[in-house]
Formats: sequence, C-alpha cells, structure tokens
Amino acid sequence: MCPWPDSKPGPEVGTMSLLLIGTGVSRGIAIGKARVLQHGQPDIPEYAIPRRRANAEATRYRDALKRTQHELESIREQVSGSLSTEIVSFLDTHILMLRDSTFAQAPVERIRAQLCNAEWALKQQRDVLVRMFDDMDDAYLRSRREDVDHVVNRIQRILLDQEMHAGREDHRRPEGRIVLADDLNPADLVLMHHQGLIACATESGGPLSHTTILARSLRIPMIVGLHHARHYVRDEELVVLDGDRGVILADVDEGSLQHYRKRQKQQQRYRTTLTRLRGKPAVTRDGRPVKLQGNIELPEDAAQLHKTGADGVGLYRTEFLFMNRETPPDEEE
Repeated sequence: MCPWPDSKPGPEVGTMSLLLIGTGVSRGIAIGKARVLQHGQPDIPEYAIPRRRANAEATRYRDALKRTQHELESIREQVSGSLSTEIVSFLDTHILMLRDSTFAQAPVERIRAQLCNAEWALKQQRDVLVRMFDDMDDAYLRSRREDVDHVVNRIQRILLDQEMHAGREDHRRPEGRIVLADDLNPADLVLMHHQGLIACATESGGPLSHTTILARSLRIPMIVGLHHARHYVRDEELVVLDGDRGVILADVDEGSLQHYRKRQKQQQRYRTTLTRLRGKPAVTRDGRPVKLQGNIELPEDAAQLHKTGADGVGLYRTEFLFMNRETPPDEEE
C-alpha cells in the first residue's frame, strides 16, 4: 500500500505566523480564506407560564419542531441529487429523531406538567438524554450525544428566533472557503459542501461524531477541538488547514505557503496513483491474493462499490432498508 505522502515534520512556522493546534479528524490540506461563523450555543431562558397558556406554549413548540423538520428536508432535497445515499442518510437520522416521542411528545408533557416555557422543557429533555448516552460504556455510542445536541440546538434557535446555519447567518456562500465554527452538524456540513467549502474546523466535536464521519466520507479536511480559534482568526484571512497534523496556520509566511502547496500537489499525485490501481488484483509480495470488500447501506450503494473495483460486500447494514418508509421492506428487496 502506498504511504500517505510527506509524513515528515513540516517546516518551522514563520516568526509572524500563528499556529493553532487541534485534532485532525479528516485528512488533507486546504489553503484559502477563512469564513468565521460567530454563532455559538444558544442561551436558554427559564420562566414560568400561567396554566391558561400551556396549550399555546405546546403549540409553539410543535410549530418549531415542524419548521426544524422542514429545514432538514429542504436541505436533503437540495443535495440528494449530488451526494450518495449513504451521506444523505445522515440527514435522515436527524429527521427521524424529530419524529420520535423523545422530541415530539416528552417536551410537550413537561410544558404542561411544569408550566414552563418550551425552551426550558426542551433543555431538560436534552439533559435526560445526554445523561443516558454519557453512562454508556461504548465510546461510539457515547458520542451519539452530539446528535442529540445538534437536533436540540436547531430546535432551540427556531424557538429563540435565531438564524440557524451558515447560509442564512451572513447570506454568504462558503465557496472556496475554510469554515471556522463552534460546532457543525451534519446538515450544515452537507449544505456547505454543496455550496463549495474546501475545509472546516470546529472548537468542539470529536473524532467519532457523525459530522466528522461525514467529513471523511466527503473528503473534506477537518479539525476539531480547535479552542478559541474564532478569536484569533479574522474573517476572510488567508489560512492553511492541515487535517493530517491537526493544525491551522494564520498570518502565513511565504515559506510555509510554498511548503503546503507542494504537499497539496504530492497528495493529488498520490490519489491519482491510487485511481490507476483500480481494477488491478490485490496481491501481497509473496503472491497471496487479498480480497478488498466494501460496506454498503442501501441497494444503490452496490453500483458505487462496483465502480471502485471492490471484490464484494464486506458489511451490509440492512437497518437502512427500514428508513424513510412507512412499511417494512418485502422479501424481494
């Protein structure tokens, strides 16, 4: 197997350059202007409501839930023609969560029982769910709490009448930009990829979140855990994002720019080399054949697997056959 090119340490950062260190979760190098998104976690108010307003408050919550679902479905419709079913399924996960009773019913019951505002009822429900995930032993399942937060934050912003994603925050498309944000959910990342972003970095998040898994699937260089990055990097400032090493360079000197442009070209040549190997037999040096198989989630993925030259299916996640439909799949499917 070809090694990832240029694994040696890079040049020393120029005296005027700013180096920010996080955790690289999706490999690759991007050079471009920063798009700094300033929205962070919403501040959640808590207040009591009179009993006569409980039904109206419950209706306000349900309306926000419907609008959230409509937003996600709208994003799905925009990108579904250009992305694989596997990637679109990340959006489906959040849409299904909105339909579940933990979000569709439980906060409404809290509003009526506690006579509190919708935002506070939703926050309490979020805290209950997060504690359940935090108590899980498996690291991957624990990281699913981030999906809860992504869905909850989207609902909260609608309840608080705050604009939600990058496209509406400043009405600028992230085309050719490196996006810096507090956090990004899968819907935001899919939409911004559709709009042409080249890389992203977040102050929070982890390597097992759906957003980072999605970034790897889309081959978007990404860094997480880049604390306070938005305080140090200016909007539209030229930066280098190194997803291999988990660093961002700002105020970049010419020597560092030349080094990273060289590495970009090397990585492009590496990918071209791998493309030429497609369809050729995988054999070890001592002549032993190796089967290369791929994972699929929907029947349509089999066609993409065939294009890559895989020998077969390694894992078929049949649960995805049950998503986005009212009835279970039949025997033929």
